[in-house]
Amino acid sequence: MNISQKDKDNFFNLVDSLKKCRRADLSDVSKNKDVIEKLYVDPLDNDLVLKSISKLNTTILTGRRGTGKSTIIARLQHEIRKSSDQLSLYIDVKSIFEQSKAFSYDTDQYTDHFSAQDLNKYLIYKSFLKEIISEIKLELKTNTLKFYLAKITKYFGPDKTAFEEELNRVFDDIEKFEYMDVEVLKQKKVLINDENSNSVNQKIAVNVGVNSKSGPKGGFTAEHGTSNTDKASLNEEFSEVLLKCFNPILIMRSIRELLKKIGINHVFICLDDFSEIDYEAMKIFVDVIIAPLNNLSDEFFKFKIAAYPGRIYLGDIDPQKIEQIRLDFYELYQAKTITDVHSQAQGSIKKLIEKRTQFFCKKTPDDFFDTTKATMDDYYKTLFDITSCVPRNIGWILWYANQQSIAKDKKITFNDLAIAAEKHFTDTVKPYFSQNHFMREPFDMKLEKYHLHQLLEQFINSAKKNKREILVSDSKVFAKDKTKPPTSHFYINKKLEDVLKPLEMQFFITKYNEQKDQDSSELMSFFSLNYGLCVSEDINYGRGSDRKYVIQRRFNNTKELKKYLSDAKHIACNNSHCKATHDYEMLPTIEMFDMLCPKCKSGTCSVEHVNVDIEIADEQTLLPEFDMQFINSLKVDSPQYPSGLAQELDCTYQKVGKRAAKLKDMGFLQAKEMTRDKTLGKRNYYSLTDDALETYFNKVN
Repeated sequence: MNISQKDKDNFFNLVDSLKKCRRADLSDVSKNKDVIEKLYVDPLDNDLVLKSISKLNTTILTGRRGTGKSTIIARLQHEIRKSSDQLSLYIDVKSIFEQSKAFSYDTDQYTDHFSAQDLNKYLIYKSFLKEIISEIKLELKTNTLKFYLAKITKYFGPDKTAFEEELNRVFDDIEKFEYMDVEVLKQKKVLINDENSNSVNQKIAVNVGVNSKSGPKGGFTAEHGTSNTDKASLNEEFSEVLLKCFNPILIMRSIRELLKKIGINHVFICLDDFSEIDYEAMKIFVDVIIAPLNNLSDEFFKFKIAAYPGRIYLGDIDPQKIEQIRLDFYELYQAKTITDVHSQAQGSIKKLIEKRTQFFCKKTPDDFFDTTKATMDDYYKTLFDITSCVPRNIGWILWYANQQSIAKDKKITFNDLAIAAEKHFTDTVKPYFSQNHFMREPFDMKLEKYHLHQLLEQFINSAKKNKREILVSDSKVFAKDKTKPPTSHFYINKKLEDVLKPLEMQFFITKYNEQKDQDSSELMSFFSLNYGLCVSEDINYGRGSDRKYVIQRRFNNTKELKKYLSDAKHIACNNSHCKATHDYEMLPTIEMFDMLCPKCKSGTCSVEHVNVDIEIADEQTLLPEFDMQFINSLKVDSPQYPSGLAQELDCTYQKVGKRAAKLKDMGFLQAKEMTRDKTLGKRNYYSLTDDALETYFNKVN
């Protein structure tokens, strides 16, 4: 068949719009200011997610990457702009935190109060809070002048500069306290010397280290040191000092008084990429800025926070007064039966694809999918199995499938989707483990990845073993699937499911159900392996024809998980006179006593990974996580221009330019000016060098 070039281009734009990280809006898709309203598909019927997040309370959106958190926030902002008494502010937390690492404070004033390492950490956090407040000021100025200009001129007169000057005075007052922390530190030092015969320098100059990653994998737990008393004490010092320095009560009262003059009664502060900063920075941000503004503002300030599951700190915010909306399909579509859950998820995919196809192509989905032997509902089910109902992953799968089908004058088939699933897994998911030895990161993180990879391999081997054994089994439960038995799904004791959170966060596995096991004795958590992984490993995907199929004992991987825990982790006491180690299964008990060592009763315990020899690449080829994502993106799709790459990598184009310069100096990146799209004109495009392909992918063009 022949597919017109116009339809090919439109379909490409469709899938491209889905796979990219659009952090604030969809303005680059269309010049239509209402494009977000036209393209938005609520995960629940009757726009229930949008209605829930629009309430006058603090709301947390949680979900893995690509589940639509930023899109929901963009849709919320669009709705708020229609209001006559509400204002929304958008804060890209991750970008601001990255910028804060290049602080310009004079360190001499602090040398008597901090060790060198803790001083660097403290000033990063101080710079971060300062940048947050500066961004709030910028957003206030931009959005009030854009959406409330008539009311501003009515109250302040035709010259809008009067309003701007008053807004500047509010923040000038805040900046007067910028070095209040130095005085506070001096006073605390005298006070502590008097009361405890100990200096603040001695108290807070502990060696805690800064986690160079964006945050711990799988949640903030005792495993990552959050129960360590020295670290907790240090962060309490930071928060106490910075509260005096930034005075959030002054911020709240001054801004509220000014905005009420122009008729604004509620301000929604939208915090995107909240979980992408390290845990200590998050705690200080919440304790110093978010909690005071949320708790003491008489409903004036409310936060809308986009975060990853298990990676959020609430501090003094009352959890009973906030709403948490979970976007991963199992928690979002909770119903009496797993069939109902999957049906709702597949319905969401249908709405998403139908709306995008109509907007971009002015056609229906069956114009692009081969429905000679199947229905579109069959395709929606397969897309659900492959993507777990994650919109960005749907975009990626269709992007890969497009290369095999639409671009070659063929409609998309199930085989195209299977090939796409495998490519997406190989290019995007698998590098988390396969490129571990190239990552410049703390060794304990390399250890965690190594052990997690071993656990995943155990699950894969178990699936392959089950496949071989079911082929020769006489059990009636397997009878209908005996020629091609699916073994992609498994279950573990729910009490241990937190251990699998890192694998789930990276899309190696996905939770899809909870129920009792075959013996109806304990509650189990059910997971599926990544569809693309199954294609790659020749594992048949599915839960079987018989409803009792997947609850058979052979699919219980609790034993493998417990073996992993005994081999990979132990709990160690930090008391040099004790140094006791305890089995990982004792963690819940030890946590009940704030990680106090049960043997010596004085040391603090922490979870450690068992040391093993790990292959690490040469120092010259080690790269930070972002740079690895950078070159992986170019390996998948090349050449790319800076702003396009920024959308793929969920960052600013300035950061792309900065890292590109570094990679060019290392000989891994080349740039060439060219015109690939007439609408974009001539641009600088990046591609990988042969040296990069050979070093990181063992191949040359």
